[in-house]
Amino acid sequence: MHYVKVVMGVLLGLLVFLFLDYTLPSQNTLRITNTYNRLTQITSSNAIFYAAEDTGTVENAAGQRDVRFIEAVRPNGKVFVYRNEDTGWIWPPYFKYDSANLHAEATNLKSTAAAPQWVSVTAYGWRIPWLTAYPNAISIDTLANPNERPRNWGALIACVVMLLLLALIWRMWAQFRQRTIDPAVKSVDDRWDRTTERVSAEAAEARGRVTGWWNSWKGKPRR
Repeated sequence: MHYVKVVMGVLLGLLVFLFLDYTLPSQNTLRITNTYNRLTQITSSNAIFYAAEDTGTVENAAGQRDVRFIEAVRPNGKVFVYRNEDTGWIWPPYFKYDSANLHAEATNLKSTAAAPQWVSVTAYGWRIPWLTAYPNAISIDTLANPNERPRNWGALIACVVMLLLLALIWRMWAQFRQRTIDPAVKSVDDRWDRTTERVSAEAAEARGRVTGWWNSWKGKPRR
C-alpha cells in the first residue's frame, strides 16, 4: 500500500507540473523572420492545443483552420514557430482578443541576421512537431540586445497567487478537520470504547452466571 501511495503521489505531482508548464507564460528571446497565415488541419489528436471555436475561429468542412503564425530565430540559431490565436474567456485565462494587432506588431518587427531586432515573446503551450502543436504567442516586447533577460512577472505572480490559495485551502482544511472531523472521530472512539466496556462487562456477568449455575449443579448430591 505504501508503494501505491508513492506512485500515486508521483503521478499527481507530474500531472500538476505538466499542467503548470503548459499553462503558465514563458518568455523567449528571438528575432522574428516571418509572419503568415496558413490553413492548418485540426484533428482530434491536436485540437486541445488550439483555441476553442467560441473564440471566433472558423473551420472549413475539411477540418482546416486559418491560423496566424510567427516564425523566429533564437540567438543560438535555432528556429522557433508560434501560433497567434485568441484565447477567449475560459481557459487559459489570458483573455487575448488582439491576435490581429499582435500579428501586425510581429510583422513590423521582422528583421534580418545582418540587422537584427531582438524581441521577447511571451507565450504559453508546447511545440510538439509530431502533433503539429505550437505555443500561442501572447505579447511581444522589444529588447536592446539578445543578452537582455526581462523578468517573467506573469509566471511569478501566478505562482505566488497559487501558493497563497494553496496555503488558504490548507488552513481551511486544517480548521475544518480540527472543528468537525477530529471531534466526530473522538466521539465515535468514545462510543466504541463505552460499547466495548459494556459488552465486556455483560460478557463477564454472563460468564459469572453460567459459572455459578454450573457450580451449583456440581455441588448437588447424586441420587
